[in-house]
Amino acid sequence: MSTLIMHFDAITLACINAELNQKLLPGRVQQVLLVDEQSIGLEIYASQQRQYLWLNADPAAARIQLGAEKLRRGPDSQPPLLLLLRKYVRNAILDTIVQPDPIERVLRLGFEHAEHGSTTLIVELIGRMSNLILTGPGDKILDCLRRTRAQGEGQRALWPGAIYAPPPKPAKIEWLDLTDAALAAEFKKMLRQDGKLWRVLVDTLAGFSPTLAREVAWRAAGNSQAAATATDVDTLRQTVRALWQPVQNGHWQPGLVLEDGRAIGFAPYVIHFRGEFEPMPAISHAVARFYEASQRHSPGVTVAAQTADAYATQRGAVNAAIRKVRTRLARNLDALAGEEPAPGQVAELRIQAEWLLALSSQITEDQKQLDIDLDGQPLTIALDMHKTPVEQAEAMFKRAAKLARAAEFIPQRRAALQADLDFLAQLEVDLHFAENQPEIQAVESELRRAGLLNDRKRTKTTHAPTSAEPLRYLSPDGLAILVGRNARQNEQVTFKLAGADDLWLHAHGAPGAHVVVRNGGQPVREEALHMAAQLAGYYSGLRGEKAAPITIATRRFVTRVPGGRTGQVYVRNADTITVAAELPDDALLISTPSKTRGTTHA
Repeated sequence: MSTLIMHFDAITLACINAELNQKLLPGRVQQVLLVDEQSIGLEIYASQQRQYLWLNADPAAARIQLGAEKLRRGPDSQPPLLLLLRKYVRNAILDTIVQPDPIERVLRLGFEHAEHGSTTLIVELIGRMSNLILTGPGDKILDCLRRTRAQGEGQRALWPGAIYAPPPKPAKIEWLDLTDAALAAEFKKMLRQDGKLWRVLVDTLAGFSPTLAREVAWRAAGNSQAAATATDVDTLRQTVRALWQPVQNGHWQPGLVLEDGRAIGFAPYVIHFRGEFEPMPAISHAVARFYEASQRHSPGVTVAAQTADAYATQRGAVNAAIRKVRTRLARNLDALAGEEPAPGQVAELRIQAEWLLALSSQITEDQKQLDIDLDGQPLTIALDMHKTPVEQAEAMFKRAAKLARAAEFIPQRRAALQADLDFLAQLEVDLHFAENQPEIQAVESELRRAGLLNDRKRTKTTHAPTSAEPLRYLSPDGLAILVGRNARQNEQVTFKLAGADDLWLHAHGAPGAHVVVRNGGQPVREEALHMAAQLAGYYSGLRGEKAAPITIATRRFVTRVPGGRTGQVYVRNADTITVAAELPDDALLISTPSKTRGTTHA
C-alpha cells in the first residue's frame, strides 16, 4: 500500500490564501450552492470573470480550492447554514480573505452585504473537526456545518448564538516568529532526540505536516527517513526558513507529485523526497488535478476512495440512512435541551408555591402579584387572574414535580442519545473504509441491529453481510498487530482475539479502529508502539491529521459500555501519545488474524 502526499496543511493553505487574494478580491458572490453534504460552493464574479470557490469540510479530505468550471449542485436538502449563506452572502461583496495564523489551518472570508451588513465565513480545515462557520458582528455564530456543544472545561461551543473561539492549539512550539537564535536553541534540543527527523519535526513544531517534515529531512539530511541526529542546527534552520519564505515573499512553487504516471500528492513547494514533481500554474490546479485523478482510477489513493465509484449507489443509500437517523437523534437532543429545567428552577418554583399557599388568605381578588421579603431578599410571585391562589399553588407544585422528574430523566436520555450519535460516527467511518458490497451492507446491518433504522426499505444487494476478519500487520520486531475495520470487528479484536495483557489502542475522541498489539504483557519496543498508534490513527476519523492523539491502555482496562452499542467501550488507566495518522512506511500487512498469541513469523 502506497502512502499519499496529500496533506492540506497550513503552508498549503497559506499558498491558497495568496492565490485567492490575488484572484477574488474584490468579488461579488452571485450564487451559493450545496455541492454535497460537507461542501459549499460559491460562484464569484471577480477579475471580470466568473470563478468558483469550493469549501470542503470532509474530515478525510478537507480543502479549499478555486476552479474555472461551474460547480455542480448536489443534494436537494437545504441545511440551515446554506439558507443563511444565501441570505447574508449571496449578492454580497467578498472583500477580505485572511489566514490569521500562517501555521494554523483556518481561513476567514469577509463579506459585506448592502442590506445585511458584515459577515465572516470561517473555514477550519482541521481533520475530523473541519467545519464551515458563519459569524456576524462580534464573531457571534449564526450557524455552522457541524454544531457542537462544549462538553467540558476548555472545550468550545460551535452553536448558533455562541461567540466563536478559534480551535485549541496543540502543545507545540510556535516557531515562525522566533529569532534565529531562539529557533537554533530549540533545534539544538530537537536534534538530540531519538527517532527519525521528520517525526521529531511533526511532534515538536506547530504547522508541520508529515509531507513538509519529510521534505525538510530530505533537504537538511539527504534522506527523508534520516535520524534526527543526521543534520546540524544551522542547516536545519536554513532549510526550514527557506521552505516557509514564500509566506512572506509570495514566491510559491506549486505542483503535483507523480509516481508511475499517477498523481500521488501536491505541495506549494518542490518535492524531492518522493516521485517526480510537475510544476503547476497555481496550487488550486494541483489540488484539483490530484482529486480528479483519484476519482478516475486511484491506484494511489485509499481503498475506500478507489471503490467509491463502483459502489456509489449502495454506499450513498446507506449514508443517506445514517444521515436520516442522525437528523432524528439531533432533533431529539435539541428537544431535550428545551425541556430541561434551569439550575435551581425546581426549588424556586416550590418555594413560590409554598409561600403562595401560606399567604393565600391575604391575597385580594384583584391583586396582580405577591411581594414577600425574605430576610432582605425580595420574592415576587406573579398571580394568575384565572386561578385562585390555592389552585395556582397546586399547579406550581405539579409543575415543580414534573420538572424534578425531567431533571432526573433528561441527563440519562441525553447520554443515551449522545452514545447513539457516537455510534453513528463510527458507522460513518466504517462506511468510508468499506471496500466491497458485503462490507457496506454490514454497516446497514449494524444500523438495523441497533434498532436505529425503523423503515422497511432495505438496500438491495446480492451479498450477505461480510464475515471478513480484522486486518493483521506485523511489527518490525515480529509482533502481530490486529486492526478492526468496523464496529463488529472492533468487538472481535478487543473481546475475542486480544488477551488481557495485550496492548490496546484507539484514536482519542474519534470513531475508528480498535487496534491490539499481541504482546502478552511483554515490553513493546518504541517502533512497534509507534506503528500500532499510526494504524489506529489511519483507520479512524483522524486519518490525515498530522498530530493525532491516540489512547493506549492494557486490554484488561477496556470494558464494554453497559447497554452500549457494538464496539463501544470504557477505558481506564490510559495514556495518550501523538502521531501522524497515516499508514506507517514500514507497515507490513500479513493476512486476516488467527488466534495464535505472541510473536508471529512471516
